[in-house]
Amino acid sequence: MVDLSKHLARAKQSLDRNHFEIVFETIAECVDVDPGNVEVHRILCDAAKRKAKLGDKAGLFGNLTVAIPSFSKDPQKLFATAVKRLFKVYDNKTLYECGFTAQQAAAAGAKPMADVAILYYEEARSTGLFHEKCLWNLAHVYIERFKAGGQKDEKLLDNGLRTIHELDRAMPTHPEAGKVLKNWEALKSMLKRNQAGATGDYRSQLASDTGARKAEVMNRMIRTPEDAKEVLGYLEEELKVSPGDKALWIKKGTILARYGSGDEARAALAEAQRLDPTDFIVSCQLADLDLADLRRTAEKAKAAGQGAEEADKALASAEISEFRRRIERQPTDMNHRYQLGLRLAKGGDVEGAAAEFQRSVNDARLKRSSLRYLGWCFAKKNLLDLARQQYDAYLALAEDEAADEAKEVRYQRARVLEALGRKDEAIADYNRLMAIDLGFRDASVRLTKLQGG
Repeated sequence: MVDLSKHLARAKQSLDRNHFEIVFETIAECVDVDPGNVEVHRILCDAAKRKAKLGDKAGLFGNLTVAIPSFSKDPQKLFATAVKRLFKVYDNKTLYECGFTAQQAAAAGAKPMADVAILYYEEARSTGLFHEKCLWNLAHVYIERFKAGGQKDEKLLDNGLRTIHELDRAMPTHPEAGKVLKNWEALKSMLKRNQAGATGDYRSQLASDTGARKAEVMNRMIRTPEDAKEVLGYLEEELKVSPGDKALWIKKGTILARYGSGDEARAALAEAQRLDPTDFIVSCQLADLDLADLRRTAEKAKAAGQGAEEADKALASAEISEFRRRIERQPTDMNHRYQLGLRLAKGGDVEGAAAEFQRSVNDARLKRSSLRYLGWCFAKKNLLDLARQQYDAYLALAEDEAADEAKEVRYQRARVLEALGRKDEAIADYNRLMAIDLGFRDASVRLTKLQGG
């Protein structure tokens, strides 16, 4: 093994003095000689993170530098390229690339690279930004290391379970995470039973069965208050053992927000935020609780017939501010823009709403609804041809023309066609509406008037 002690000492001294270029130059030499040395990569991560925090142009979690692609198929060269990219950019995407290329190098035969992959995946995970592939790959590297070691190091198995469990919690719709979690839980249960079988002591088997029951409850879909109560009971047990586990507090707060009180949910999520102040998802959940309180206040004011207008204004202002905050932090999340567009439209800011819907229409999940509201915005601004185009595009995508939203869009298009003087087309739309829903709004009255005119 190559002796890198002098290089590592030089890199650490330079890091202490914030001489980042010297650190990166030294690390590059070390990576070329011994890419599987974990300490080298640990120093690199510390340097890249510190450089970003000190306000380097690269910035922390937000860099627009375009990476030059590597066309080599050699895993080691791909890894070296990814590592050198980290000299300039510290974000979870670059860290994931370092982990992924290290994992590829390990699969190609460089076994020490598995530990390097784990280091980079864990570093990406520590940023607090959710990365589905990072968690998936990290969990599998842990399990591969566990199996390669003869299934003796249970800590590796536990780490794999913890990671896949985190992915399953954060993304319940993941096609494989839930199934893999159950398989690995079964593997752990089987190992414990085998360990107990030699002595004929069935107490550990009973404990294993209890653990399996706990795992089943903790991973089930919560549909009733009874389900929630059982899961919360297990969560309290786990929090006594691991009070610093942010994910447990998040799960507790999420369940309480639906099946408990807002104050209890807020307390749990506030603890998760204290443990990780950078977790933006938790801050959004806390904001959602505040907005829910404002909605209840508005509903009570409306029911009492007093102060309803002021309560509605306070709610609208808070919602607009919150979704603008989310857009500032996550500008590529089109759902934030769509939600802001709805609030702006409701508040009468038609141009502002249209600007948001023109962005959210590019998201396939939001395309139809965005087209509908874009049509409404253009109609409000008397841009009737543009409004008709949006409604045309919506109806071309509609899977069920008898759905309430599709009927509403067809009705609005008929109104626009009337205003444009396109009488025959408006009649066709009203006729189609009548065939679908005879009593839809005033369609029959308008149709009669057009036909008699």
